Amino acid sequence: PARRPKAGRGLCAPVDGTTVIPDGQRCSQVLREFFRREIGPEFHFDGYMRAYIAENAGRTLAEAVAHWHDTRAAAAEPHPIGAQFEFNRFLRAWHAGHPSGTRDEALAAWHAHRSAPRSPAGSAGPAAPAGSAAPA
Repeated sequence: PARRPKAGRGLCAPVDGTTVIPDGQRCSQVLREFFRREIGPEFHFDGYMRAYIAENAGRTLAEAVAHWHDTRAAAAEPHPIGAQFEFNRFLRAWHAGHPSGTRDEALAAWHAHRSAPRSPAGSAGPAAPAGSAAPA
């Protein structure tokens, strides 16, 4: 894998909408505080904002706030869950098939799924095996 460039010195408080995002800026507590102040308590660093901060050195924090608002519809849509997050993928699939299922039922189905034999390649198998029905 390609190595990420080391971050330079990140932004320090105080920051405002005219503050320019420096090269290598990380999603820091200084930025989180600024965005929560400007956007509100619903702000969080999602994939859209992490990518924006990483890829838009030279832009202002006001532009980042506009980006947050511009990406909310897309952020609300379901997105594929990466293969490394097998548990999350399993739960999403299980709850889609068992909308009234409880957390305990989902966890029992997960444990049954994980205790099932694996294929020789080490694959975890399907996201929600046929035998993962909600316990009675």
